[in-house]
Amino acid sequence: MNQFTKAIILAAMVSMGNAQTTDDDLGFHFDAPIEEDVPIVAIPCFANEDGFGGAITDTSFTITYYYEMIYRSGGDDPETLISSFEKDSTNFLLQSDLFVSPCSEVVPRQGGGAQGISSNPPDEALEGFPCGTLSGNDAQGTSCVVVNGAFEVYYLDDGSGADALKQKFENSIKNGVNNGNLAISHPDIVEVEVVSDPTGTSGDKDPAEKPDNVIGNPDDDSTTTPIIIGAVVGGVLIVGALALYQSKKSGSSAGAAAASSSAPSVGADV
Repeated sequence: MNQFTKAIILAAMVSMGNAQTTDDDLGFHFDAPIEEDVPIVAIPCFANEDGFGGAITDTSFTITYYYEMIYRSGGDDPETLISSFEKDSTNFLLQSDLFVSPCSEVVPRQGGGAQGISSNPPDEALEGFPCGTLSGNDAQGTSCVVVNGAFEVYYLDDGSGADALKQKFENSIKNGVNNGNLAISHPDIVEVEVVSDPTGTSGDKDPAEKPDNVIGNPDDDSTTTPIIIGAVVGGVLIVGALALYQSKKSGSSAGAAAASSSAPSVGADV
């Protein structure tokens, strides 16, 4: 290729680069997508050290369920393993599609639905109830324990009640565990499966108290202010009571002395 041909090709390329492409040239008209059509990218959210994630609302309900856990003997105690699994299950639910926007940094695009979750009430091992679905193997160094699991869900009430939402959470935790979708972090936990109530009772636990450490609540002094005020008021009352006691005591002593001086003395006749 000679220099003249190269110059022609270069000029053509520059001309094409400077040309403006219109919708007609492309054969279609392009419209910017509206906000509702923009996909929301899920941001993984994790519960804090208190086992809470999301936001607190005025309405909540407690989910109670049961599961069997096979674990390796000789490692961490069952209480530690249960606590670890409880964190895993809380984060699994927090990151599921049951939450519109579990992260405080993200503005929800719609109201209603679950807004926060707490791992409390704590999961507890059931004494006297052997595993009926799973089983440990002494030869393989594994044991099995039956656990009463529970968690609290905070939601915005849209007037339809909580029954349907509760059912969704019950199905989510059961399917997540039994289908292997819930990632287990502790290496000593071999297998977990959600089972029916082995106690034959409703098994409902008392609702959890609202957590102190809430994601998105920077007012850390709000929980200590009443304590400080209470301590000051209590101190004032105690000081006042002591002052009143000393005043009454002094008054009683003075009264006794006056009575003693005014009473007739017994002695020899004059």
